[in-house]
Formats: sequence, structure tokens, C-alpha cells
Amino acid sequence: MSRLPRPHALPLAFCLVCAAMIGSGQYPAHGQTLAERVLSSYDAVTSVVCQVRKETSSPAGALRTLSRVYYSKPDRLHVENVSPVKRRIVSDGRVFYSYIEGDPKGFSRPVSQLDTEMLIQLRKVPGTAMDHLLRLKDIPEESIEPTPEFPQRALCHDGRQWIVLNSDDLGRLVLVEFFNDEKLSIKTAEYRFDLFKEVLPGVWIPLRHQAWLDNGGVITRETTNIDHIEVNGAIAENLFVPGLFFENVKFVDSFQQIYK
Repeated sequence: MSRLPRPHALPLAFCLVCAAMIGSGQYPAHGQTLAERVLSSYDAVTSVVCQVRKETSSPAGALRTLSRVYYSKPDRLHVENVSPVKRRIVSDGRVFYSYIEGDPKGFSRPVSQLDTEMLIQLRKVPGTAMDHLLRLKDIPEESIEPTPEFPQRALCHDGRQWIVLNSDDLGRLVLVEFFNDEKLSIKTAEYRFDLFKEVLPGVWIPLRHQAWLDNGGVITRETTNIDHIEVNGAIAENLFVPGLFFENVKFVDSFQQIYK
């Protein structure tokens, strides 16, 4: 799936009980960081079907992508990119496959051997900000001064940059900001989420994501729209059978080998 580059790299899931508490604006007194609270609310989501539309603009030009996504725990995913290139990703829970139409080979690797970034993209609930939060799951947080818009705010440092998480009075993550300095004066990127839909009691998924990234003075902007979302519905099992979609495709276990 195409992504806006991360601020620190170029190629960006809630317990049912906690979800109800988050939905009411009440938070556990101990134990969980803001990132963990938001992550735990998506534990109640077992499957998602949706369409993802992305528009990316930069000085190099504009790009539009369209994808159909089928997601089912644990580790099952089917993504069909129909533009600008045709690419299909299928994971049956054990092995991950990816193939771009016209390439000489595809990429495949056991899920247990995927790198951290690929595991995050495989396991994030589609349409959510889980990719940001999973990277911060084990990083200490510091609560910082709230604002009228964001009564819950937290500061993290991942060793390279400072990240501010901003949530509203319902506990929904609305804004993620990245800074180059501890004083939070040099912002390098932000991701804003809105048009929230309550897909299950206390479980919110933003249907629009707006982001910008400053990569050394080169500004990239991206808008992602989530359409036709269905949560915890039935998904045809054959969508997660790789052999039905990759006839006569040879797979290798590194991207570098695809074109050799």
C-alpha cells in the first residue's frame, strides 16, 4: 500500500472494556499510556473491508492511488491496488505475498520473518493511526499541557525526534505532530484525523486523514479517504488463498532480487 513517507524514513488495534471508557472520555487511572489506550480500543475489531483513496502532492507532481482492502485477524490481508499501478498483496496468516503486475517476480516471506515496518503495515487496522502508535508502544510518554481542543496530550521521544499525540474529549487521536527539537518549535510533519465513524460501541475510525511532511524544505501533502467501510462482517475465505491470485508468478524473499 502506498504511504506518505515517515518523518524519519521513506517507506506510514483497543480492549473492549477500555473502548467503552475511551468513548465516554474516561481513562484508566494507571498502567496505560495514551498510545496504549488508543491502541487497545481496536482490540474489538476482528475484520475490516474498505476502499482507500489517496491523493499525494509534492514539487515532483501529484499522485492518486485507489485500493480495496480486506483485513482479518490474525495477520490475514488482501489489498488490491488498481491505480496508478496494479499490485496485489495477500497474506494468509502464515506467508506474505506481494506482486506488481508486469514485474518479473513477486516478493514473499513468512510473516514470522517480516521486518518491523512490514509487520506494522500488516497488523494495523485499516483506516486507523495504528501505524504511528505501534511504533511508540514501548516508548515512555510525558503528559503535557492540554488545550481547549485537545484535553489529552502526550510527548514521546523515539531517539531521533519528538512526537506529540493529541486526543479529543472522546479519547480519539486527532493529531500526531513530529518535531526536530525538544522545545517543539521546528515541526517536520503532522497527521490530522477527522470524519470519525463509530464502527463499534466506543470504537472510532477516522474516514479522512490529512498529512504534510517537510523533508529538507520539500513539502509533501497527502489526503486519504476511507470509503465503504464495514467492520466485523464476514469476508470470503478465498480472498486469503494466495494460489488463487498469483498464477505462474515466481516469488523471491527480497525486493532486490525481483529485478535480477
